[in-house]
Amino acid sequence: MGLTVAVAGATGRVGRTIVEQIQDENKFSVIGLTRSDALIDSSTKEHVESALSGVPYVQVDYDDIPALVQKLEEHEVQTVICTIGMLGDDCSESQINLIKAADQAHTVQRFVTSEFGYMTRAERKDIDPGVDWFITAANLLKNSSLKYTRPVCGAFMDFMGAPSARSNITPNTIAIDVYNREACIPGDGTARITLIYSYDAATLIAKLLELDEWSEFSFCNGEDTTLGQALKEAEEVCGEKFNVTWLKPEDVANGDVPTMKIVEGSGIQPEEQHAYAVFGYQLYLAEGFNLPVEGRLGDKFPGFKPRTVREFLETVWGPHV
Repeated sequence: MGLTVAVAGATGRVGRTIVEQIQDENKFSVIGLTRSDALIDSSTKEHVESALSGVPYVQVDYDDIPALVQKLEEHEVQTVICTIGMLGDDCSESQINLIKAADQAHTVQRFVTSEFGYMTRAERKDIDPGVDWFITAANLLKNSSLKYTRPVCGAFMDFMGAPSARSNITPNTIAIDVYNREACIPGDGTARITLIYSYDAATLIAKLLELDEWSEFSFCNGEDTTLGQALKEAEEVCGEKFNVTWLKPEDVANGDVPTMKIVEGSGIQPEEQHAYAVFGYQLYLAEGFNLPVEGRLGDKFPGFKPRTVREFLETVWGPHV
C-alpha cells in the first residue's frame, strides 16, 4: 500500500466508481479530493454526492494552486486521477490548476486526465465544442514533468440498465430504453461503437496504477458492436420487440431528434436530455465511440474480462422478464 492515489471529483459519478474499484483492488491507498465537505445540495436537500466508507476526503479549492500543492504533498500523493466532469470553462480551469499543482508537488509523479468517453480530437470540435478543454490539458501535461495518460472508455452500457442496474452514472435513456421497451437508433444502426460497463472501465483505471509505463491514450476493453446489434440482444433478453424509431442522419445532424422518456429521479431536465441525445447520436454516426483495437489496456491483464452487452442485459433484466 505504498502508493497513494488522489481522485479529484471523488464524490461524483465516475469518480466514485473509480474509488470503489481502487478499494476493491486493495493494492493502493486512495484519498478523495472534493470541493466541499457538504454532500447535500442546499437548494434541493437531495443527496447529489455521497462519500464512501474508509476513504479519507480532503476539501480543496481548485482556484488556489499553492494550497493544492500543499494538500498533495501533505498526503504524499504520487498519482492524481482527475474525474471532474468537463461541463464548462470553470471545470476545465479546475483540471488545469490541478495539473499545475501536481507538477509542482514534489511527491506527484503521474496524472490521469478527465476524459473517459470518446477519443477527443480537434476534428470532433463540430460535434463537441469542449474538445479544446481536453487538448489544452494534454498539451500542458506534455510540457510538464509528469507521466500522464488520457483514458478512453467508449460509451457506458449503463444507459441500457437504467434505472435497475448497479451504477453511479446518472441514469439516462439514450438510444435504447430497455425499461420502457423503446429505442431511437441513428441511421441504420450499423455504425461501430465500443460499449463498456462503468465498473469494468473503473477496474481498468484501477489496474492502470500497476503499470510502470503509460501510453498517451489508455483504451479500455469493452465490446465492439453496433446499436443495431445491442437492440437485437435487448429484445432477445426481454423476449419482445421494442418500439423503434430510426433516425435519419440528416435529422441527427440538424439536432432534430425526439427526447426519450426521462428516468424518474435522475434530475435530468428535458433540454439536457435532448442535448445529450444530439451529442451522442452525432458522435455515434461519426464512430467517435469506436475505439482502436490495438494496444488496449485490458490486454495487459490476461485475467481481466469485461462484460459483454448480452451478459450485462441478462444480469440486469433477465430476472425481470
